[in-house]
Amino acid sequence: MTDDQGKFKIVTDVNEGLFKVTSVGYQTLYIKAGQDLTIQMKEDAQLLKEVVVKGQLPKTHVKGDAMRTTVAGTILEKAGTLGDALTKIPSLDVEKEGGIKVLGRGAAEIYINGRKMMDVNELARISSDQILHVDVVSNPGARYAASTKAVVRITLKKAQGEGISFQNKTQAMYRYGWSANNLLDVNYRTGGLDLTATFWAGTYGHNKSLQEDDMSYFVGEHKENEIFGHSEQETRHKWKGLMPQLQINYMFNENHSLGALYKYDYHPKGELTSQFNTDEYENGLPMERSESEVFQDEKFKKHIFNAYYNGKVGNLGIDLNIDGLFDDTEAPGHTRELAWANGTKTNDCAIRNIESNTKSANNFWASKLIFSYPLFKGNLSLGGEYSYNHRTDAYSFEASEVVPVKTTDTEINEKSTAGFVEYGRQFGKVFVQAGLRYEHLKNDYYNFGKRDEEVSRNYGDWFPTLTLSVPIGKVQTSLSYRRDIQRPAYGNLTSATIYLNRYAYQSGNPELRPMYTSSVVLNVGYQWMGMSVNYSRVKDESTMWSEPYPGADDPLVCLVRPINSREDYNQLSFNPYASPTIGCWHPTWYVYLLFQNYKALTAHDTTITLDKPYLNFGWDNTIELPKGWRINAGVRYQSKGDVGNCRLLKAQGRFDLGVQRDINLRRLGSLTLDLRCNDVFNSDKTRCTLYGPRELTVLNPTRRTFMVNLTWKFNEARSKYRGSGAGEKQKARM
Repeated sequence: MTDDQGKFKIVTDVNEGLFKVTSVGYQTLYIKAGQDLTIQMKEDAQLLKEVVVKGQLPKTHVKGDAMRTTVAGTILEKAGTLGDALTKIPSLDVEKEGGIKVLGRGAAEIYINGRKMMDVNELARISSDQILHVDVVSNPGARYAASTKAVVRITLKKAQGEGISFQNKTQAMYRYGWSANNLLDVNYRTGGLDLTATFWAGTYGHNKSLQEDDMSYFVGEHKENEIFGHSEQETRHKWKGLMPQLQINYMFNENHSLGALYKYDYHPKGELTSQFNTDEYENGLPMERSESEVFQDEKFKKHIFNAYYNGKVGNLGIDLNIDGLFDDTEAPGHTRELAWANGTKTNDCAIRNIESNTKSANNFWASKLIFSYPLFKGNLSLGGEYSYNHRTDAYSFEASEVVPVKTTDTEINEKSTAGFVEYGRQFGKVFVQAGLRYEHLKNDYYNFGKRDEEVSRNYGDWFPTLTLSVPIGKVQTSLSYRRDIQRPAYGNLTSATIYLNRYAYQSGNPELRPMYTSSVVLNVGYQWMGMSVNYSRVKDESTMWSEPYPGADDPLVCLVRPINSREDYNQLSFNPYASPTIGCWHPTWYVYLLFQNYKALTAHDTTITLDKPYLNFGWDNTIELPKGWRINAGVRYQSKGDVGNCRLLKAQGRFDLGVQRDINLRRLGSLTLDLRCNDVFNSDKTRCTLYGPRELTVLNPTRRTFMVNLTWKFNEARSKYRGSGAGEKQKARM
């Protein structure tokens, strides 16, 4: 019987011999006996009377509190990178920015061999053939922070061999321009010592943001005049960066290991240029046209540190982590705006110039300690977490004429403490896990050195969790409950107001409250198919909101800022999926269907219920060909419908196509060539409306993206690093 990590022991007095490993549908293996072995089985196809019978273990099944997807020995290990493999797991959605979402739950925390992933670039650094299995936890237990919506636990295959190994990956992308980067990973292993050095460097310039906005609202004593504004914005962001990383691990024996990690992230140059044109109409007649040219030069540096000890004293398990994060960001900018009355461009125009500078910094420390002990045929875990952050934000500006913007200098000192207890036990075929977590947060908010009592916070909350897993015949089921919290990002708490154009300003909201969600999730799995059902009750959700600028003389000037929803609302989602293997064809289908009853305010001072169903459909295909060739093709479709405070007005979809080739270089290792085109037909266009006193309709055009990846592996090995990280949700808020 294996444990939750897939490990097992065979106790015998025989010191030499062979292990014979067999499983239906997999090739028989003969392995020389020894300790710390990794056994990886490969699928076996047998020809029987001209009919191919291919045995196959379920790729996704219920495992304790998670839905586990096996990667090793399946087509998923040929996906390319870790991120590529995750895109092919039905319940996961990989966003354009690299974040991972669990459908129906939201953004997920990623753990790799127990270590919290601190950089989305790790999804591209790790190859899919290094993965053993992936656990998707829709309702995480009490050991995870209450702000954790979902967890994806990735277990890598155990490293084999000693000596030096390296991997080099070169990537190029083209969309509106070129981006290129290179990642070199060198590993040295001898005895219990494991040392890894990584260096990433790249330039980013392939992307361009195109957006069209329509804003409508009413002004006047009786709101008798309708104002309509149409804006077109084109933004380019080009930057260069480098990221060295060093990590060391020493394993004394299987019960004791410790290590440390240091990473430096430096962007010396980051130019943002934007052209922002707006036409304003009053009761259908042209009122004004404005054209803004925006330039910003952002540069930042970040230091990340982690040290850990992972061990076992008798039956007592110990997991200790200490983390630090220190960063500085500065973004000086310039805006030049031209405006013409009556909407007609002439030589007579008003000119406004804005010089601004935005600075922010974090000084963050965290620690986490977890004990585990077998108790009453189950496992008891308890632990605590402490974090401290000193956050500063400053915004200064100079304008050629008076604007309703103030210089700000804010400071946040935040202390967070947490404790939890969790117990899990197997009762025959039934697995039960229950937990309780308490979190306390003390937040002192200062403006120009003076403490602001109204927005400073001091509160605590209890968060219960419960998971029940039981097989019903050949069907595997899991039912879980969790209450969680989403605290505002630090950037959304600042009072700094940023100039967008003569009619629009943007700021944070120091009075923004946390969002609470209570969720019940049902997971069902049968062979290569399954379904997830999620019901959630949401309180105080945060949404972006456009309203008249407080105290402005001109009623047309608006302020865009985050606010909390006025009423609680419900969400119900269904996520069926299927992932069979049919000869050399490996398809995956999934459907995500969402129902909700979100109530929003409209520009007419009425309330609308956003309850139109939303559908998301995906179909991925991998076809294996001779001589190491593979073809990947995928389809994504999103229907019209309502998601939170957003109404999608147009169905959208895309078609992705790629080809891969593995080349065996014999003594020189292996080479993998990966060519792709995402959104082949330029069809992934978004059009939606955000509701509020001033309704905003947004259109985001798109363009296909070409990518090429070349990966060379020599004497490949994998790190033994076991740090799990502390204070991860506080770091994410930065």
